[in-house]
Amino acid sequence: MYNVENIQQMIQTYGGFTMFLPAFLICVIYAFCSTKESEKKRLTFVFLLSILFIFNDLSIKLVGRITGIATYYRFLWAVPILPMIAWAGTKAVSEREKLWERAMVLGLLACLFWGGKNSFVVEGTIRIPENAYNLAEDVIQVCEMIEKDKDKERPVVIFDLGCQMQSRLYDPSLIWGISRKAYQTHNNTAGYEDVKKYIAEKAMIRAVNYGIKGEEERLSKALKKKKVDYVVTLTLYEMSDYLEQVGYELLGTTLERSVYVRKEE
Repeated sequence: MYNVENIQQMIQTYGGFTMFLPAFLICVIYAFCSTKESEKKRLTFVFLLSILFIFNDLSIKLVGRITGIATYYRFLWAVPILPMIAWAGTKAVSEREKLWERAMVLGLLACLFWGGKNSFVVEGTIRIPENAYNLAEDVIQVCEMIEKDKDKERPVVIFDLGCQMQSRLYDPSLIWGISRKAYQTHNNTAGYEDVKKYIAEKAMIRAVNYGIKGEEERLSKALKKKKVDYVVTLTLYEMSDYLEQVGYELLGTTLERSVYVRKEE
């Protein structure tokens, strides 16, 4: 949800170009037309609240300053889009006496199955998870390797981005040495000209996420500043000799990644 400037961009970035939102609005109108007067008042109240607090660009600017615009999309979770569609579809089918209700059901089906790339049921959208955690086996192996070796309850670990996002789902005790915000704002191979607050994390991102070498002194200072216990990076980067120079030795490897541990001083 990064680099969005308004609600429309946020909805498209979060949900893709699907017809779920138009379908939801159709269902809201249907609910308003087919419910009792007291329920209409509730719907009106909820509608006004959503316009005031969610669906306007002023709210994204004000709340975004506090929570960060990158996480503002979570406010959409307060809007019961799929439950409303399911309710309206069920109601229209069970009370299919009127022709316009039957037509609405057909319209909903069209929106859901032909309304956009994210709503297609095609090969690859349904799959059997590799394991009970629905995480990559490689990430699980990395976390278990650290678990067996660690001598503290909550070690600090820096990961390549792909591994970091899944690692905490498997082992919440791991502390990220590279913050989520740093990865959001400085996940590139550029230098340090436009970096202020996240200089140390930028050095670590360049090393573990891109395999950039030649900054031993800067990386060493960053690792000490963040008190990093383990370094996880892609094996193809061949970082063993480089990380040896900054005080980390190879602990083990998986199919895709290498895990390094801080050497005892």
